Amino acid sequence: MNLSLPVAMGSRKAEHEARLQSMFEAHFNTVWRTLRRLGVPEPGADDGAQQVFLVASRRLDEIEEGGERRYLLGVALRVASEIRRAMRRRREIAMDASMLEVLDAETVKQHPDEALANKRALLMLADCLQKMPEKLREAFVLFELDELSAPEVAQLLRVPIGTVASRVRLAREHIREHLGPRGAL
Repeated sequence: MNLSLPVAMGSRKAEHEARLQSMFEAHFNTVWRTLRRLGVPEPGADDGAQQVFLVASRRLDEIEEGGERRYLLGVALRVASEIRRAMRRRREIAMDASMLEVLDAETVKQHPDEALANKRALLMLADCLQKMPEKLREAFVLFELDELSAPEVAQLLRVPIGTVASRVRLAREHIREHLGPRGAL
């Protein structure tokens, strides 16, 4: 009787769970913020993030070491699209003005005037993103806010790199137009 097979399977399961836990701890906040920035309302962001990590759990063996963040953001992109599509069918409001607000350690340490200015800037950006066409918003959020490279964004959106550059440029123009004399990127 060979007892090494169950032990090996148990060890593999433990490694799987440890890697998933590590991914969750390292990337949950990023996934949640990305979902919000992509138009998922706050109540749906938690469920959306859970969906992202469920997909990652099922496909963990396919995720290359070091590529976890990019993979999770790609799944978040698709989950956000599905949630927005479902919301349109139900005719719900896609975003609210607080979609970018996520307190982090740096925000808490800021001087109150600086924190207020940053909060206002985030609210203005949230309003701009809400009014931005979906394709432009996706490229802008992934490239500028989540800091993925243009080739990574192109791969996630399944478009040429030039299209990513064009969408990011148009998104910046949209924001400049929306902000008008109040500020610019």
